[in-house]
Amino acid sequence: MLKKTIFLLIIMAAIGYVALAARPPREFVLQTDRLDEASGLDYSLVNDGILWSHNDSGGAAAIYALDTEGKLVTTLQLQGITNRDWEDIAVAKDPKTGKSCIYIGEIGDNGARYSSIKIYKVEEPLLTPGDTLLSTDKTTTIEIVYEDGARDAEALFIEPHSGDIYIISKREAEVGIYRVAYPYSTTAINIAKKLGTIPLTWVTAADISPNGKQVLIKTYTGVFKLKTKLENNRELSFSKKPKALPYKIEPQGEGLCWDKKGKGYYTLSEASKDTAQILYFYR
Repeated sequence: MLKKTIFLLIIMAAIGYVALAARPPREFVLQTDRLDEASGLDYSLVNDGILWSHNDSGGAAAIYALDTEGKLVTTLQLQGITNRDWEDIAVAKDPKTGKSCIYIGEIGDNGARYSSIKIYKVEEPLLTPGDTLLSTDKTTTIEIVYEDGARDAEALFIEPHSGDIYIISKREAEVGIYRVAYPYSTTAINIAKKLGTIPLTWVTAADISPNGKQVLIKTYTGVFKLKTKLENNRELSFSKKPKALPYKIEPQGEGLCWDKKGKGYYTLSEASKDTAQILYFYR
């Protein structure tokens, strides 16, 4: 099954490469060295032209606001929190309060050995000129266990209407898609229910469009799009065949998000010794 999935991924990635020749991305050299292990990426809801990102395992407990040309604007430090293995980030409105919140997924687990994972939630700050360093001690922790046991994951998103958390696992021949229904507890452990599988493997990032109708999924070799639909039971359903999109192979690409209108998308990789760290924009 794994060999078949990888073969199909190669075919789909080749389709994306052909599309890339017709629609090359815009490239912006990252103007900071603080994101050398960039792992997550998402577009702000309250700060136009701002992308939020972070580093993965062992990095500072901080998230970074970049402009859309790769310049560091603000660092937001999360007090009292550690970065065990942050792997993805999502920005979404809380259905109850209507406030924009940032969700940081401590969901990496290479050996599938942790009994639970955590997602940290913080209200998104409205940035003003001169805000180069911010700090907050008002971080909410959402603790989660998978219903079918521990696993590694690097991709999450928040459904914009329901507020549900969705996590996509990384390593299986066909990765699993998991849902944590809103409202989630901040005092008890939440259960991530498996909804099914997606015919992709080595998934490193995901993001849902602002209208909730399309999901981008990133692997090491490509970017893919799935159509989505919010069913009457509030669960998302997914189209069966991922569509390959243009993608330029990165050293270790783990950042992906839609633009403000859900028409184009950004990708970001960890730094490489041999090449500049590039923020790509595809439209």
